[in-house]
Amino acid sequence: MPVDCGSKLQSFGSKLLRKKSLAEARSLETPLDRCLTVWHLLFYAIAHMAGAGVYVLTGAVVKSNAGPGAFVSYLICGVASLFTGLCYVEFATLVPKAGSCYTYTYLMLGELPAFVVGWTMLSDYIIGMASVAKAFSGTVDALCNHTVSGFFKQHMGTFHHGPSQIFDDTWDMVAVALILSLMLLVVAGANFSLSVNIGLSVLQLLCLATVAVAAFVYGSAANWTAGGGFFPYGISGVVQGATVAIFAYSGFESVSNAAEECRNPRRDLPIALLSSLGIIAVLYVAACLGISYLEPYYELDVNSPFVSAFSRRGAYWAEGFAAAGTLLATGATKLATMYVIPRMAYALASDGVILKCFANVNERVRVPLPGLFCGTALAAVLAMFFKLEFLADMVSMGILLSYFAVGLDLFVLRYLHFASGDKSEVPLRDWASDRLSSSLPWLGTLPGLKRLLGGFVVACFLCGGAVDYAVPQLTWWSWLLGCITLAAVLVTGGLLCAYQPHEVAEMYESPLMPLSPLTTIFINAVMIVKMQFYTWLRFLLWIGVGLILYFSYGIRHSTALEGGDAGAGAGGEYVSLDDTKPEKNNDNNDGKDGANLNEEKRPVLSGSS
Repeated sequence: MPVDCGSKLQSFGSKLLRKKSLAEARSLETPLDRCLTVWHLLFYAIAHMAGAGVYVLTGAVVKSNAGPGAFVSYLICGVASLFTGLCYVEFATLVPKAGSCYTYTYLMLGELPAFVVGWTMLSDYIIGMASVAKAFSGTVDALCNHTVSGFFKQHMGTFHHGPSQIFDDTWDMVAVALILSLMLLVVAGANFSLSVNIGLSVLQLLCLATVAVAAFVYGSAANWTAGGGFFPYGISGVVQGATVAIFAYSGFESVSNAAEECRNPRRDLPIALLSSLGIIAVLYVAACLGISYLEPYYELDVNSPFVSAFSRRGAYWAEGFAAAGTLLATGATKLATMYVIPRMAYALASDGVILKCFANVNERVRVPLPGLFCGTALAAVLAMFFKLEFLADMVSMGILLSYFAVGLDLFVLRYLHFASGDKSEVPLRDWASDRLSSSLPWLGTLPGLKRLLGGFVVACFLCGGAVDYAVPQLTWWSWLLGCITLAAVLVTGGLLCAYQPHEVAEMYESPLMPLSPLTTIFINAVMIVKMQFYTWLRFLLWIGVGLILYFSYGIRHSTALEGGDAGAGAGGEYVSLDDTKPEKNNDNNDGKDGANLNEEKRPVLSGSS
């Protein structure tokens, strides 16, 4: 009986950690339409990132956190986002499939961790769409002197539940109208919807460029030094501003969700993702410098800094451009947010972990319509009844979790995924082999590598806790605790750099490996610890709902095979694509461009290295 119970537990555990085949995940066949070019992807990523943060968040960071030196906060966040972006680039070129971090986690860590990441991402996209619609509605209402909200209160009434931090006090029909309008554009198909997105994004960038130039025309350099100088809050203010500004870059990772509809994903995705990060960094720096040049930081209106500042100076034409840019940033260009919702649901449903009806793709428009309609309905309900602040708090945890997971996934891919057996040796770099192998013999073993990785992850979370809770108390023991945890991060991270990464054929490889995954893990672990209690509570409650769905449906209907990827833990390695036969490609790709996927080849896994 104990033996039978143990075998059942082992079987149950294997189901939770079963993995998708990496060879199958690299297949280029798809029921979706591979029609997107690098321009579609570039402006898709820009539209995701260049939202209300350009016109609103910059004012808040400048006024409350860093002063005119806020541009340094955005530069810090840009560099941090670059490391995360490199992790996504490596995976996106290896696995050109929808699902983004969910798919990567399924391949590297197994089904249950992937479901937690995917469920969180799907909810974040839906809640993010509702948040965007609420921001758009608020912007329209503010520009109309609150006549819109007054109209709905007069003709539709209010909710008589008293003051609430969660529920809105009236029907937000403007937000619902925006969500329905974006859904209709997405229904038309990927090529049409993202082509429209290009036009809207270009208009937004032109508005922003005009606003930035106008700020330097109507402003004064004296505003940069007024009220305490260029860095009135000091270095600590710049760092605090960075913790707020980091969310302004969120959204670049969503471009990997379009990999399954990209004509040439292994060429275009790295260009689009990294270029969009650079463009957005320049835009945020220009916005910070421009608004602080236009008006002293302590006089800014955090709700609409550019519009209010231009209005006070009588620059009404510039005010109009700022208002138009704000509407585009919070509304029209959020077509990219609506686009990703059905693709994420499609990825989860294709693996059987949520209802398989969401994997149905309409043959005419090549769009997963069930996911689109359901996501639209949920976003509309959230936007109609809930406050913006409540919705925004729920999104932040999911963003950080997916970033943390992709860093861990990449390290597992490059160092652990192709290892052969628990007792095998792992290759060290030449300098480490010469200097460390004799003094640390366990360093060259697979268990040693796993323990080091686990120690690094734990040290990152402990360091985040020390920075957030202990160090601010300004006592000797709190500083000592902070120094110890930081030293643990540096020591374990330094030892992890001693290992030789596995080279995967036909995949973009970021420089200075493992700097990208380790930096991504550290930054996001620290940020996760800093989340407020109620953010954690909402996140855990939502994960609980997802786990009920998974254990009641997903675990029994998953399409993953028992035993996982044939290449995991079996010394699998990639055969060069030049040695394999061309893969049958989607019929819609014929003759679409000179670098189409007919030239791609399908990878296979060999049994041993």
